[in-house]
Parts: sequence; C-alpha cells; structure tokens
Amino acid sequence: MFEPKFTFTLRIINELSKIERLYGKMASEKLIPSLALQLATENQILATHYSTSIEGNPLTPLDVTNIILGDQVATTKPDREVKNYFAVLTKLFDLERQRVPITTELTRDLHKQLMEGLETKNLGEFRDSGVFVGHKERDQLVIKHNPPFHTRLEIEKALNERFDWVMQNDEIHPMVKAGILHHEFVYVHPFLDGNGRLARLLTAYYLLLKQYEVARYFILDDYYDVDRHLYSDSLHTADSGDETSWLEYFLEGIAYSLQAASGRIEIMRKAGVEEVMGEKRVLVTPREEQVLEIVINKKAIKTPDIEGALSVTRQQAHALLASLVDKKILQKHGRTKMSYYTLAKREKSPSS
Repeated sequence: MFEPKFTFTLRIINELSKIERLYGKMASEKLIPSLALQLATENQILATHYSTSIEGNPLTPLDVTNIILGDQVATTKPDREVKNYFAVLTKLFDLERQRVPITTELTRDLHKQLMEGLETKNLGEFRDSGVFVGHKERDQLVIKHNPPFHTRLEIEKALNERFDWVMQNDEIHPMVKAGILHHEFVYVHPFLDGNGRLARLLTAYYLLLKQYEVARYFILDDYYDVDRHLYSDSLHTADSGDETSWLEYFLEGIAYSLQAASGRIEIMRKAGVEEVMGEKRVLVTPREEQVLEIVINKKAIKTPDIEGALSVTRQQAHALLASLVDKKILQKHGRTKMSYYTLAKREKSPSS
C-alpha cells in the first residue's frame, strides 16, 4: 500500500494559504465571455509551449501559437510534439466532464496520443526494461535518477497503488496530493519517453477533477521553465522518500502561476478585451457556457459536435449556436450542412 511521507512545514502552510487566496480571488472574478475565452485560449497555448520547452523543444511561443491555430503545418518532430501535447491537454476537459478517474488504462491511452508520430513502437506501453534519467557533462555521464521498477508488472502495480491513493477521498489538500502525484509519476518513470510531459498533464487533470480550473484560469508549467535545473533538482529531492522539500517548491510554483495569471487578466482588461458591445454586457446561459468551453478546446465546431458533447438534439444544438451568434460571441462560416462556428473576431472601437 502506498503511503507518502511529508511534513506540513510552515512554508507549505503559507503557500497553501496564498494559493487559496489567489485562486479564490480569481474564481470570484466576473469574467465576461470575451475575456474568459481569450484567457483560456492563451493559457492552453502557454501551457503547451512551456511544458514542451522544458523537455528541450526549441519552438517559440509564436511558433506554438501558429501550429495550434493551424497557420503552420506540423512537419517536424518539435511541431508534432506541440500538436500532440495540445490535443491531449484539450482532451482533459472532456474527460473531466465525464469524471473519468486516473487509472493505468487512462495513462496508457494518453501516452499513446502524446507520442503518436514521435515513436514507432511502445506507444501506450509501460516499459519492460531498465532505464535511467541523466545527462552528459563534457565526457562524463551524470545519472540523476534510476527508477525503482524495471518490469511491466512492477510498474503497473506501483502506478495502481499511487493512483488508488490519489483518487481516494481524504482530508489531504488536493494541491498536496497533486504535487505528490507529479513526483511519483516521474519517480516510477513508466515509459521510455514522454514521462515529464505526461506527469504535468496528469497533475493538471487531477486538479481539474478537484474543481481547480487549470489551463483556463492558470497554468502549472511556466514556473518550471524559469529554471529547469531547479525544477529537476527539486523534483528529485523526493526520490529519497520524503516529499516535503519538493512540495514546498511545487506549491510555490502554483502561487507564482496564479499571480502571473492575475497579471494577464489585468493586461487584457486594460487593453479593453472585456468590452463586449459597449455597455451591453453579454449574458450567457450555463448551457451556452458549455458550448463556449467546447469552442475553446476545438477552435472550430459544427452542430454535431454540440449534439455529442452535450447529449442534446440537433435542434437544441442549433439553437444554442444561433443564440451565441446573435450575441456576437460566435461567428458562423458557410450556409450549408458543412457550416462551422468559431469565436467571433472582436470589433475595433471607433476610437481605436
């Protein structure tokens, strides 16, 4: 049975308090659709950029934006890494709506999508051999981590124990459990490649399950990319069996990311992004908010996308889309059965 060891230090308590204060403030913001949509889109692009950059992907934020928005064809390995990561990240929102638990089956499925086109074998399969994590310094090979399990059966058993622990209901703060999940996945190192990216995706997904709007309000990866060596060193301090030092770093990173997200909101507001049709603030129904979330994830949608995702009739889906078009939040393209919808481009004010 898995039972992690850590101590609730004053630093951990202070960081948890700061996180709840910052997140509470952000969650209480009355973000109208134009601002909420732009914030979520930007966060998902940034999360994709930072998480792949940590692993050595050389693409700039602009490159990543162009690839994700379809302005640049994914022809190279870095391009494909970005495409795959973004696809898995956006899939997490559908999984969260269905309340899919974290399991080894889900982990293998996500790994297969994450590594598609990057590897020709072992997609979605736990490794069945030894591996180590390290790097070269001049002519010397520095081994940073030698995972404890080296057979497929051992790895699956270890992950099952950790997933059972993280998914059980208890009084441990979700942010603490998220940090432990992050470390333990990297510690077990179940795949030959892609472990770091998948660890960050699973951490984000766990927090989504716990009602923290990761990749909508804030992201996890920007703090790690500030100093990748510190991130790696902090992560591996927990390899000895005590998660305390890593948790202090992990929670500090979430507080940092929340503060950065608040700053982005203020910048958007000052730029006037929050204005929609002058003083006529657009009001959307809960169902329309669900449609907007799907648009954020898919960028362009058709009526059947709404039918399937929300389990509504074609007429109901069409009515939801038509309402959002009338409110100038969505834009319809085409007039036939092949028509599709995207976010409407914001009109410039007369003074701009």
